[in-house]
Amino acid sequence: MTNLVLFGDSITAGMIDGYPSPIFSNEIRKYFPNIEILNRGVPGDRTDLALSRVQADVLQSNPDIVTIFFGTNDVTAEGPNYQTFIANIKEMITLIGTQKCILITPGVTGPSLQDFYPNQKLSQYAQGLVTLAEELNVTCYDWHSVATEYEASELLQSDDIHYSKKAYELLVQGLVPLIEVKNKISIENREKNLLEK
Repeated sequence: MTNLVLFGDSITAGMIDGYPSPIFSNEIRKYFPNIEILNRGVPGDRTDLALSRVQADVLQSNPDIVTIFFGTNDVTAEGPNYQTFIANIKEMITLIGTQKCILITPGVTGPSLQDFYPNQKLSQYAQGLVTLAEELNVTCYDWHSVATEYEASELLQSDDIHYSKKAYELLVQGLVPLIEVKNKISIENREKNLLEK
C-alpha cells in the first residue's frame, strides 16, 4: 500500500474552529481510498521548526509520497526570512528525496491579518517555491495562484487564516493528478522490487 505523509502546519492539520480535524486527510481519502495517509500537520509550525521533526514525523514512516505545505507562519515577524525559508524547504526535499515530494505553495490570508500574515509576502514565498521546484525538478502545486482567484472569505474561516471546506476541496482537486502520478510510480517500483527478489 502506498504511504502518503502530509507534512505542514495547522492548515495541513485541518484546523476547524480552533481544533485539528481530519478534513484534509478525508478529502484526499475520497479519491484514494487505498492509500495510507499520515497527517503530520502541527499548528503554528514553520519551516525552521519543522526541520527538527523530519526524521521522526516523515522519514520513520518510510513514505512513498510527501506533501510539503508551509509558508503561512513563515511570513510572520518571528518566521525565517525569505532566503532561509527557501533553504529550509530545500533541505527538507534533500532529506526526503526529490522523487517523493509534492511542494504546495502557501495560500492566502484574510483582510484582518495583513499586518501579521501579509499576502504580499505569501506571494513572494510562493513564487520562490515554484522556482525552487523547477530548479530541483520537484513536483509542485501552485495553490497560491489558485487561491488568489477567489475572495478570501470564500476560502477562509472567520479567523481569516484557516481553511473552509471549499478551500480543502479546491486544494485537493489540484493535488489529485499529482498524487496519481506519484502513486503509479510507487506501485510500479514495488512490483519491480518484488520481481527482482
